[in-house]
Amino acid sequence: MPSASDKDLRFQLALAGRILAYAGQADAIMGFAGARASDGKSFWMKPMTLGLDEVRPGDLLRIGYDGKVAEGAGRPHNEWVFFASLFKDHPGHLAAVHTHAPYCLAVAAQGRTIEPFDQFGTHFYAHGVPLFEESPDRVYTFELAEAILKRMGASPAVIISYHGILTVGRSVREAAMRAVFLEKAAQTQLLAYQGGSARPLSRELATGLGKNAPYDLLHEFYWNYYERQLRAKDPGFFA
Repeated sequence: MPSASDKDLRFQLALAGRILAYAGQADAIMGFAGARASDGKSFWMKPMTLGLDEVRPGDLLRIGYDGKVAEGAGRPHNEWVFFASLFKDHPGHLAAVHTHAPYCLAVAAQGRTIEPFDQFGTHFYAHGVPLFEESPDRVYTFELAEAILKRMGASPAVIISYHGILTVGRSVREAAMRAVFLEKAAQTQLLAYQGGSARPLSRELATGLGKNAPYDLLHEFYWNYYERQLRAKDPGFFA
């Protein structure tokens, strides 16, 4: 997958924030998407004072792994160390999303992770979404950030109990769509269990479905759908 320029990354991150908000993951100023900058020594993320649905490309901050703002104006999010640790020490992840996804949090509060109750659920079931239950604290230290990343391992996501989710990807689009799909899977799972004695798909069937679906295409097509909706809703953002 070709690398994106910093200009492209800033636009993609701003659009990702609006998509996440459109999909129900806005929480006032909380939550953020980020991507490693082209210099490999810093990363882009929104300032703490803006919500996901408010960010424009020019609002993005480029932050060094030491927390110093290298480009842009504004206050970095207090959890900047989360992405500093991720992008500095985990080169395979080029982008990430952290939100307080309510359905995922409700699933984790039951002591569960994602189970195969729909097509999205099969994908995450097949690839694994671990729970991090050791601490619900805000990620203000490199030690806690690295503990969460270690628990996530090679999985596409991790749910931090009583806190939020982290999804990663090879692109902003992949990280953002994983966050959207993860929350959809959690919503279906909650509805299933509320209806009584729910039965998830068998391990064999769920694993087969989850590993064989064309998720690169789904990420692209869903992203494009959300972009069309946002263009109609807020054409000024794209001007």
